[in-house]
Amino acid sequence: MSIVKMKFVSVSTDKSHLDEMLIRALDSKLLNPELATSIINEDTGGKVINSENVYDEYLNSLKNMSHSIGMDITGKEKSDRTYTNEEIEKVIKEFSDKVELSSCGDDVLLTADDQKALDALSECDFEKIHSCSYINFGLGRLPIESYKKLNLLDHLDFDTCVLHSNAQYHWIVYAASNTYFADARRLLNSLFFEEIRIPNIDVHRVIEEYCDILKDIYAYCELNDSLHRLYDYVVIYDDNYVLSGFTPESEVENFKKVFDGMDVKFEVKNPDEVPDVKAPTLLKNNWFFKPFEMFVDMYSLPDYNDFDPTLFLGITYCILFGIMFGDLGQGLVLFLGGTYLYDIKKSKNKLTGIVSRIGLTSMVFGFLFGSVFGNEEVLTPIHQMLFRTEHKLIEVMDPNMTMTLLLGAVAIGMVLILSSIVMNIYKNYKHKLYGEMLFSQNGVAGLVLYMYVVFVALNMFILGGNVLTPVFIVPFVVVPFLCFFFKEPLTAALNHEPVTPHEGWGGFVLQTIFEMITIVLEYVSNTMSFMRVGGFILSHAGMMLVVSILMEMSGNAGIVVFILGNIFVMCLEGLIVGIQTLRLEYYEMFSRFYEGGGKKFKILTSVK
Repeated sequence: MSIVKMKFVSVSTDKSHLDEMLIRALDSKLLNPELATSIINEDTGGKVINSENVYDEYLNSLKNMSHSIGMDITGKEKSDRTYTNEEIEKVIKEFSDKVELSSCGDDVLLTADDQKALDALSECDFEKIHSCSYINFGLGRLPIESYKKLNLLDHLDFDTCVLHSNAQYHWIVYAASNTYFADARRLLNSLFFEEIRIPNIDVHRVIEEYCDILKDIYAYCELNDSLHRLYDYVVIYDDNYVLSGFTPESEVENFKKVFDGMDVKFEVKNPDEVPDVKAPTLLKNNWFFKPFEMFVDMYSLPDYNDFDPTLFLGITYCILFGIMFGDLGQGLVLFLGGTYLYDIKKSKNKLTGIVSRIGLTSMVFGFLFGSVFGNEEVLTPIHQMLFRTEHKLIEVMDPNMTMTLLLGAVAIGMVLILSSIVMNIYKNYKHKLYGEMLFSQNGVAGLVLYMYVVFVALNMFILGGNVLTPVFIVPFVVVPFLCFFFKEPLTAALNHEPVTPHEGWGGFVLQTIFEMITIVLEYVSNTMSFMRVGGFILSHAGMMLVVSILMEMSGNAGIVVFILGNIFVMCLEGLIVGIQTLRLEYYEMFSRFYEGGGKKFKILTSVK
């Protein structure tokens, strides 16, 4: 409903307290920082911090190593100590070398059973196994039948030990002297022995040995990487290091308290005092309309000095969707599903919140149309009692009602277009763009012309009068078109600028003629575009009629057809109607009064 008021705040300190100041600002989650390059100019002077960020490279190395061996080194919030670059590089190199030594050296993937055998053998220490001078060891799996044959042989020149077994294999380690090791390997190979290379180092022991220090180094590098990235937001004035940005007006005092106990200087300005820095936009809406901020953001956030269109969008979107998807039962499903996900489960997806809101209006119009899960008769007695009608209040399937629905949709479109023009007049008045406010097709001239068209339509279809006379046409048609035609020179005269067009009068006349044709076509196409609202009312009723017919034809399986048919219609038509409603919002209404171009308010929590 509004845009949160902002203040431009600057906090400064000396070099020795810079990191602490940045950490406190990071933890506050109240600041939208501005890059130093956007603040520095010829008048203010200042310079940026030139500092090489080596911590980003350290983090990438740590992530790659930990990922390759399945080790998690994240999660520690704060390191226990500080490290020099040399210490960090030394630990990374040592760990990397040992992990590479522990690699099997081939592309063979170990199974879970292979790993169990390796784990059992690791108790003997891989380094000690490889350090034996006169005895060699081998590891692998041997079919159980082959192992039985091996035990039948006499005078073996090697020993074996079973480390692990399953239904098909024994995993064994064998040991032989240097003299007989080759013969032992040939014998085992003849019995279908599958070799597994014994690692040089136990990777689990290496991980256990380095786990704590790597986690600590990772936390230290992560903090310093964030700080170095924050240096882009710091301006140096002499010996002062200044962090500047925007914070909500209501949070300024809380932001000041963040730096209690620190030797800092604090300065607060209004956004208009720093015209070179664009203030960010933070929308503020109540719980019902807040989900619709997603649609505003999709189009473009409003400029800080503009107005928030969320309320208008929320109301019109709910009404248009409810009319096109009017069904009490299906709307109830949308309402309950969206409410459960967004309001109860606190889903971060604002689309679920929108679904609950449009489900509510679908229920309202579904009741007025007398439709419950496609059944067009169940509410007839209630309508007869409440509205004193012979049948239903609105008989959608009655052929005589078709034209009424389509004309009603066009009438709704006219009202919404008029509302959009009024909002555009207000916006231009607020920004003192008086030429656009008075002479454009979406200004006062356009409002006069379009209101006359609406009045003509009312007379033709309801009142029966004749207003197509020169007395009405001249002031309400000719004058507005003259305003459209001469908008550029009239605006220039209003702003005390040269009236002669830049392209000359010849080019101006030719260009304006085409613009006038475009204006007329836009008025017609924008108005007729709302006929789809009536069309989708009929489409929804028609699709549910098909479901009802199929249900009657299905006999005992009718209930299944009823459920599946309703699910199909809700998914398909709900998606189509949602898109078409959004199209009406963007192209037929927003295009008349809304420009966007705002910068999103992003609090300083992480700069990665």
